[in-house]
Amino acid sequence: MSKPTHRNTVAAAAALAACVALAGCSGPLSAIAGPEASVGEALAAKTAALSPKVESTISKGVLTVGIDTQNGMVPLYVGSDSGRAYGMDVDLASALADELGLKVRFVSVDDANPGLGTTCDVLMGAVDGQVGATTVVGDYAEQASAFFHKGDTGIAKVDDLSSKSVGVQTGSVSQTALSKTGLMMSVKTYDNLNAAFDALESGGVDYVLCDAYSGAYLSARYEEVCLAGTLDAPKAQGIAVSSQNAELADAVKAAYDAVEKNGLMGLVRRRWVAGMDPLSASSQVQDVPAGSPTAAGETTATDGSSGSANQASLAAAPASHEAGSNAATV
Repeated sequence: MSKPTHRNTVAAAAALAACVALAGCSGPLSAIAGPEASVGEALAAKTAALSPKVESTISKGVLTVGIDTQNGMVPLYVGSDSGRAYGMDVDLASALADELGLKVRFVSVDDANPGLGTTCDVLMGAVDGQVGATTVVGDYAEQASAFFHKGDTGIAKVDDLSSKSVGVQTGSVSQTALSKTGLMMSVKTYDNLNAAFDALESGGVDYVLCDAYSGAYLSARYEEVCLAGTLDAPKAQGIAVSSQNAELADAVKAAYDAVEKNGLMGLVRRRWVAGMDPLSASSQVQDVPAGSPTAAGETTATDGSSGSANQASLAAAPASHEAGSNAATV
């Protein structure tokens, strides 16, 4: 899989900021970089020009967006020491609000009980069927553990992986998933994904296995590191709306389709996941052997997973993301 250069990724970030950052925002966009007067004038002009395309929101003229900040996966949600939030969810939600003619507000929610229709209008990163009484529209990301390799070799085959070394984050979902297969790989564990990717870059391991989107986010820092296929079948993540609010669901779906068509979704992906294409069944490594009920070959040597998220201890968003970025207070 070819990938954009760092220079092109920064250019995409700047373009996205110009296209999306001035969505009529009820507070979060106060952190936009640039001359204060010109930004204020642009925000005022943008807000004044808003013409809502949908009325069925919990606050008039505002799209209230729920983000699970406790379990959110980098780069869908990227926190910062300042308390501001960044990421694909923030950028996409801002673009959707702009398309709907609404201001945008972000709230922190529990994905098991997001309060759709009362606390928030939409929930980002939802998987169909995991949250009751919802309609999920606009699939924009996927959940999967994925292999990354130095050099673009396409989707790996089992023979490519066999007897190779793989870096995983200690206690991660990906480490557990690997231990349940019959893949014969030498596992090396790291405290965080940054260290694992550094090892991949230096030749310390042949592959890294981690959350696909977290890995794509980190791969932008390494010119030759590319996706080499997912271990499991990707599960689509989209935007959940209360099943009782068909008007809003239809409006959000139409807005998402427009954002895809006008190129903003492509800019979001280029900015946060180095332009990685959406994952599908064709992205998965085929014919991975099942593990033994009592042993999983070499992959059990370092298992002992607590099932924690793959992105723990990822470095904060690079400066190129924070400067000029959509920033949300949640």
